[in-house]
Amino acid sequence: MKEVIDTKNMFDFVTRLNTTSESKVINVWRNVVSKIRTSHDDEDDEKRIPIGERLASNTRVINLKNGVLLVETDHSGWIQYLKVYQKFILRGLKMALPDLTINTLAFRIAGTNVNLSESYEDTLEKAKNDFSKKWEEDEKKLNFLSQKTAEEDTLNGISTESKLPPELNKIFEDMKQSMKESGEQG
Repeated sequence: MKEVIDTKNMFDFVTRLNTTSESKVINVWRNVVSKIRTSHDDEDDEKRIPIGERLASNTRVINLKNGVLLVETDHSGWIQYLKVYQKFILRGLKMALPDLTINTLAFRIAGTNVNLSESYEDTLEKAKNDFSKKWEEDEKKLNFLSQKTAEEDTLNGISTESKLPPELNKIFEDMKQSMKESGEQG
């Protein structure tokens, strides 16, 4: 079964609700959250709407990715309630949707563009690629600067054979190689 629900355009999402897993998640979300009760909900005040029903009407499922269910709400106060009842909600979702992996909840306020990021592996791979590109750029700059310095030294009559003792040159080359290898491995 599909484990990624992405609702970039809510109108399109709502039109697909009839037979998709998205509708299943949304319906189960509403059912589970609506069942939340507090001691205040037991009072005989007919005008009082139970907290679960208020939570259900003020939240909506946005995305499910890598076991994280992203939920949107219209006020940060609702997020606090959702955090208090998070274990109850997760248990209810797992019981009703055993074929989906939902390990935790993430929240955002309506009007923000917070989305679930890529998986850890994707993020790590992107960081490695960025590091490699940066490393190559820095190495090109260093080579250019050392060439420029060598050319200037030659023009000024300074010998460019070696400004450092061979032992230090060897140490620097070893350090450079070690840093390059650890960057490729990490």
